[in-house]
Amino acid sequence: MISGTRSLFLLPIFSGSTTLNAFTATTHFTTQHIGLKQSVGIKQSRNDDSTHLNLWSPFTKDNEIAQEIEEEIQEVSPGPLDTKNTIAGAAWISLVTWAFYFAPGVAGSDTDNAMLNTLLTQPVPRPSEINELWFAVWNTFAIVPAFLAALAAPTGRGQRLPAAPFLWGSAAFGYFSLGPYFATRTDRSTDEDFIIRKDDLGWASKNIFENRIFGIVLSAIAISIPFSSDIIVSGFDWSAKITDYVALFQSSRFIAVASIDVAIMSVVAAMLVSEDCKFRGDGWNDKSTPLFIGMLLLPVLGPSLYLAARPCLED
Repeated sequence: MISGTRSLFLLPIFSGSTTLNAFTATTHFTTQHIGLKQSVGIKQSRNDDSTHLNLWSPFTKDNEIAQEIEEEIQEVSPGPLDTKNTIAGAAWISLVTWAFYFAPGVAGSDTDNAMLNTLLTQPVPRPSEINELWFAVWNTFAIVPAFLAALAAPTGRGQRLPAAPFLWGSAAFGYFSLGPYFATRTDRSTDEDFIIRKDDLGWASKNIFENRIFGIVLSAIAISIPFSSDIIVSGFDWSAKITDYVALFQSSRFIAVASIDVAIMSVVAAMLVSEDCKFRGDGWNDKSTPLFIGMLLLPVLGPSLYLAARPCLED
């Protein structure tokens, strides 16, 4: 499972519209809205594909109810750009500029290509020539894009850019793919009128991301990484391994860029957790700041455990 997902970090992803649309929330009317529309005698114009409703009832009360329904089911519009967008955009531009012009090492070097070939052809157990700490970082790409998708997809409706292509792309390109989306994304957690219901989610969000088993599986993989990377072993020399990892960071462009990339995505995950908890009802909507700090202190594992523990959205 880990090796299959890691390979996506190196390959472009192609997906049809049906798969992409599975991430985002639907914009159809709920059954409650339909029933209420019928009860007050409202019908949508056959010649108009917008959400305009033709009100034929002569009663003022019915008209008022219909107007309230129309306001409730209007399409969500993007909000103004804010500080989060500026930071996300600046981080993306900095990452791209640094990766192509200033990162240590040489892009596509023979050493990097040989190491990459070793990682792909022998995903487990850890190849003896691969540094344990770097191997752990490499393995995190198996789960980081997954929990980012689970956290970002529910609020993907009504954004300036469609969420799905960028979330799919993160499995191959990390924050290089996510940067433009988060630079234009609207934070819905501050909008008191924005409500997420499970029935309004896309197929993937409703059946996979909101399933507690998904979070449990990611948590199990995250917990296994230190063991599969041979970090949790008797006599592990932290000082020597850290020194070796720093030397690799300073000589290998692939290792340097991948390490910074996963660090940026971990910060994004902490931000998304702090937003997501506000949609989870009483007892969770006031945990935004503690969870944000906790996710920064416990990257990768923290967001996975959050997905396993968070309450489900209301139907």
